[in-house]
Amino acid sequence: MKAMDIHADDYALSAGASEDILTCIRAGRLDSISVLTNMSCYGTYAGLYVEERKSGTWKKDPLLTVHLNFMEGRALAARGEVAGLVDGRGYFNLSWGKLFLWSFCPWKYAKAKKELKAEIKAQTAGFLKYFGGEQPLRFDGHQHTQMIPIVYHALLEAIREEGYRVSYIRVTKEPIFPFAREASLWKTYRPVNWVKNLLLNALSPVMERRVRKVTGQKPMFLWGVLLSGNMDEKRVSKLLPAMKKQSMGRGRTLEILFHPGYSKREEMGEEFVSEDAKRFYCSEGRRREFGTVMNADIAFPLPKC
Repeated sequence: MKAMDIHADDYALSAGASEDILTCIRAGRLDSISVLTNMSCYGTYAGLYVEERKSGTWKKDPLLTVHLNFMEGRALAARGEVAGLVDGRGYFNLSWGKLFLWSFCPWKYAKAKKELKAEIKAQTAGFLKYFGGEQPLRFDGHQHTQMIPIVYHALLEAIREEGYRVSYIRVTKEPIFPFAREASLWKTYRPVNWVKNLLLNALSPVMERRVRKVTGQKPMFLWGVLLSGNMDEKRVSKLLPAMKKQSMGRGRTLEILFHPGYSKREEMGEEFVSEDAKRFYCSEGRRREFGTVMNADIAFPLPKC
C-alpha cells in the first residue's frame, strides 16, 4: 500500500456503480477498489474488469480488495452453513448493531462466528474465481463491518485455516484533528457520522494490533467516515493538507475512501433490503464523489508522502 491511496468502495454493487468506477479507473484516478462478490451483477462486472485489464489501456492497475458483505445480497455459502445470517430467500438482512451485539453474547457468539467464517470463505472463493491468487489478498468490509469484533475474529480464523496470503486488512481509524481545526466546516458534518467516527476509532486499537500480526502492514488512517457519501471537492481540498500532515507525522499510510459509483433506483432489486442503504446508493452525494475523483484540479495526482 502506498503512502497515500485513493480508493473506491462498492465495485459490483450495481451496474451503474460499476460503470462509474470503471470510468474512474480508465482515467487513472484510483489506486485501489473494493469488490462485492455476492451481488447479482458481480459475474458480469468481474469479467468485464478482467478483460479490460488485459487490454493494457489503463494508466494504472488498481489493487483489488475483497469487500466482505453481510448486509445485503445473496449468501454464497450453502444455506445450511449460514442459516442464522439470511432470510428465507437466502438474502442477508443483518444490521451493524446486531453483529456488534453478537460479539458480546456468549450464547450467540460461537455459532454466528462459524457462519460468518463460512461466508467469508465463500466470498473469497468467488473473488479468486475471477481474479486469481497471484497477488496477496486484501480485505475490508461493506459498511465497515470488518471492524466488528466477531467479524474480524471470523476473518482472521478463516485466513489461518485457509492459508490465505494477505497483505492488507482495512483498519477504519479516522483522525479527528483535521476536522476539528477547520471551524468553517463544523456545521457541515452530520452528527450520526461523528458517532460512527468515534465508535470505529474506539474499536481500532485492538483490531490494529491483531491485524498487524497477520499482515505486517504499516499502521493506517482511513479518511472517509465523517464525510461518508459527501466527499465533495471543496471539503476534500480544504482538509487534504491537514490529513496528509497528520498521517506523515504519525507514520501512517492514508487511504482516502470515496463512493463514486451511483446506482439508479430501478437497479434496487430484492437483494437490496435496507431503505436507508438504497437511499445512500442512489444519492446525489455519490455523484459529487464521482466528480471529486474525476476532477484533476482538486487533489489529483496527489503528492507523494
